[in-house]
Amino acid sequence: MTTPEEYDLQHYEGAATHFGRYTQSAYAQELARLAAALRDGQATPSAVRPPALPQNRISVRPGVVLDSPPLGRSFGSVLTQPAAAYARGAAVRADFVTGHPNNNVRTGGTYVEVQRQVGGAWQTVATDSQWQTLYRWKREYLGVSTAQITWTVPGDATAGTYRIVHHGDARSLTGAIRPFTGASRTFTVTP
Repeated sequence: MTTPEEYDLQHYEGAATHFGRYTQSAYAQELARLAAALRDGQATPSAVRPPALPQNRISVRPGVVLDSPPLGRSFGSVLTQPAAAYARGAAVRADFVTGHPNNNVRTGGTYVEVQRQVGGAWQTVATDSQWQTLYRWKREYLGVSTAQITWTVPGDATAGTYRIVHHGDARSLTGAIRPFTGASRTFTVTP
């Protein structure tokens, strides 16, 4: 939106104001009315509600039908273990048997934890919300999926014993969704 004077010049901003010379003034007028109504606890000037479109959408993509681990494996099994030791700046990788990520999008949670052993307990040092971690899901065939988790060891990482933990959820043929967790073998980060 532009001022009436900017609109009259018809430079980039003025020419992109679709509703005319007084668009900014109209917005200011209506927003002032709305703010006053909210301040005074009055009903807002309009009771118009936009249509709720999500329930009207038709999806041509099938949902998750089934997750199945490969023969001889279970969900959370590690297919590719990390090496025994890594230097700072190296990429640590572990591959897990997993379910489809749409079974639980883990809002407020995580698919990945990088944990460091502190005393006798495991302390989370990174999740899939950090730049150093990368989570790649792949449907291998039929209901079999893998999760490739990579962690680039930060330059200031504390030397010690680490592991990668994967959290996921798998859907059975009946539609039941069950959570699982898998952990890689330990590896050391050297100074």
